[in-house]
Amino acid sequence: MAALTGGVVTSAVNVPAVRAEDLEELGPFVPLSDALGRIGAALAEGSSIDAVEVEYLGRIAERDTRLLTVQVLKGILRGRTEEQVNDVNAPTLAAERGIEIAETSRPHARDFTDLVRVTVRSGDSSTRVVGTTLGRRNRAHLLEAWGSRFNVQLEPHMAVFRYRDQPGMLGRVGTALGEAGVNVISAAVGLRPDDGEPEPAASTEAVMVVTAESAVPQEVVDAVVASDGFFTGRTVSL
Repeated sequence: MAALTGGVVTSAVNVPAVRAEDLEELGPFVPLSDALGRIGAALAEGSSIDAVEVEYLGRIAERDTRLLTVQVLKGILRGRTEEQVNDVNAPTLAAERGIEIAETSRPHARDFTDLVRVTVRSGDSSTRVVGTTLGRRNRAHLLEAWGSRFNVQLEPHMAVFRYRDQPGMLGRVGTALGEAGVNVISAAVGLRPDDGEPEPAASTEAVMVVTAESAVPQEVVDAVVASDGFFTGRTVSL
């Protein structure tokens, strides 16, 4: 595991110098990495972020991924600092806030050609999000969040809910968003990762990701979470 801090090898403008051939391959993962950082920070428990681990699996692990890690930092820090975060200052701002950063690369990815995993640690808790790019246009897809798996194309606006696994919950969220004038693009209910362990006879919790054409008001999310059966919910704009 190689640590990445403000002391990364950089170009004259303090941005990681990436070879042209690496940049061509990594280009589609730049917006994905930023989005995963943003989502990971939004879903993290606690108000402070102590550490971030970024894992690259598959073909991209063979490339110089430092630039992607900078994008993750940008996503995490956006909205958490008065300064505008960019490729130049993101590592420095993270270091000033005591955020430890680690980067890991593995040449094989299960089920997908490439995967990016971002784990955000806050105190004793950790939150992991996983994504990849798919299709001819390399659309960013979210594959895992809050311990559940799905496959949903990322849009500029989304909401994530954790709730008791019972019938009617998706409909309740859709109704609440519709009444608030939010047009839903897609919705996906997460499945527990297949780690070889048998599933409980009755699963008690599920995760739902909803993407929308406009920002989901926090008060709408709060109202849904306040209703019976919902545990927590977050709204995210990328």
